Amino acid sequence: MHRIIFSLGPVTVYAYGAMLAVAFIAGALLACRRAHARGIDQNRIVDLVFVVMISSLVGARLLFVLLNWQYYRQAWPDIFKLWEGGLVFYGGLIAAVIAARVYLRNKQLPAGKILDIMSPSLGLGIFFGRLGCFLNGCCYGRISSAWGVSFPATDNPPVFAQQVMDGLISGSAACSLPVIPTQLYDAGAGLILCLVLLAIDRKRRFDGFLFGMLVLLYAAARFITESLRYYEPGAHVAGFTVSQWVSIGLGVWAGIFLLRGLKRHGDSTVKEHRS
Repeated sequence: MHRIIFSLGPVTVYAYGAMLAVAFIAGALLACRRAHARGIDQNRIVDLVFVVMISSLVGARLLFVLLNWQYYRQAWPDIFKLWEGGLVFYGGLIAAVIAARVYLRNKQLPAGKILDIMSPSLGLGIFFGRLGCFLNGCCYGRISSAWGVSFPATDNPPVFAQQVMDGLISGSAACSLPVIPTQLYDAGAGLILCLVLLAIDRKRRFDGFLFGMLVLLYAAARFITESLRYYEPGAHVAGFTVSQWVSIGLGVWAGIFLLRGLKRHGDSTVKEHRS
């Protein structure tokens, strides 16, 4: 639970940024291996990973800034401090999917098949990314003495700074009050999701099936973990957080997408059998 790995002169390596780098590298290696097994040019996958990396960072940061506009409207330079944390996964996912579709269309590559190849990598990326959130002390849960984890005051992590601001602890405290480690819950969900997708890969019914399952299962997991997250008063809309509403929307979309795909696959199987 240390935000800074090391400092060397003017260079500071943050745990959050380092884990994001690991997430993209691990995801890219897994995707390239899966692409090679399917006879797809790995160079296309590498190019796509760069497209996904840039677009997801921009989308994730943009949504975070919009959700915290009252702060950033008075602190414009802080918008670019990605190494300090402050990314919303759903913003990155939506931006990455849009950018990926544009790239795949321009290169005339099969979108459904490529998205299926990439889907386990997204689960792996969530795993490493959320470990980065834990080390950074952001995206934490509500105060809980039973299931909580205390973050040391070293490097002033967001959870410690927020509790000082809320008057719950003093600035001289050695650590924060214990909070639910929702980052680890989300990390576990990402790892399980990656393993599940790899396990059902051979049983996928149509191109895009794994991607639909990724969205459906993660939306369900994220809806649950969001209910444990800490949010300032007034952050909920009609009883749910913004991410929970997005989870509902994406879950519904994924359910419809999968049902339609299974129906088309079933219809085509019946026609082939009859012929």
